[in-house]
This record gives sequence, structure tokens and C-alpha cells, in this order.
Amino acid sequence: MNHEILKANASDIPELCQMMKDFYAIDLYPFDEKITTDNFVRFINSDNYGECFKIVFEEQIAGYIILTKYFSFEFGGEILFLDELFIKPEFQGKSLGKKALEFVKDYSVENNYKVVLLEIENHNDKAKKLYEHYGFQNHKRSLMILKN
Repeated sequence: MNHEILKANASDIPELCQMMKDFYAIDLYPFDEKITTDNFVRFINSDNYGECFKIVFEEQIAGYIILTKYFSFEFGGEILFLDELFIKPEFQGKSLGKKALEFVKDYSVENNYKVVLLEIENHNDKAKKLYEHYGFQNHKRSLMILKN
């Protein structure tokens, strides 16, 4: 299989935005192209937040990974959050999700992150099985949100 996982750059932003729009449409999440574009510019041009990677299959962008970082006393230091992982439908079934998770695991070890966290839609059994296969477990706590 001919695939690569490469750090995204500013020239990738239009395609990243389109993929994110398609990803958000699955669960009817709101999407604002201008805000998303501005956020990608800010995110990609700063080392403070984390990193965005593009998944390339046979020289085409097939998906993306967004990893954010933060600090947690509970987990003993820097934490990596797998904020988003998306594979375009036409590239699914080519083991790219598995390759992406292997990449995330290796990246977290190489960069000394203590824990990798993620959130998943409750209805997404296929993704949940994949994550469990790579060692992710349900945490005893639930995620809560306060929107401003």
C-alpha cells in the first residue's frame, strides 16, 4: 500500500476544509467555512496547539488527523488529544484508519505524551471497534461541555 502521513501546510487548507465539512455533515454539526479556514491558518502556523497531518494515498489526500496537546495533572503531564480523524469515503477499506492510529500511537510515544484521549460518537460502532483494537478504553468519566 502506497500511503504517507505528512504534516499539513497552508496550501492544504482548502482541501482540509472540504474534508472537515464532509466529516461534520455526517452528524449534522454546524460548519462555517470562514471560521474553519481562519482556524486552520492559526493552527497550522503555530506550534502551541498541536499538529495537523494529511493522510496521502497514491499521491491523493485521503484524509486528515488533528492532534491537540494540553497538560493534565491527573494524567501526569502532557496529554495528546486525537481531536479528529477522517478518511474520505472513497479511501475507506484500505487500512488507512489503522495506519493513522499506528501513526498516532508512535507519535505519542516519540513525543513523550503520557496519554492519548479521544471522543467518539456513541453510534459509531465501527470506529469504536477500531479504537479498542489499538488499546483505547472507555474512561469512567463522561465528557461535559460549556459553550460560551
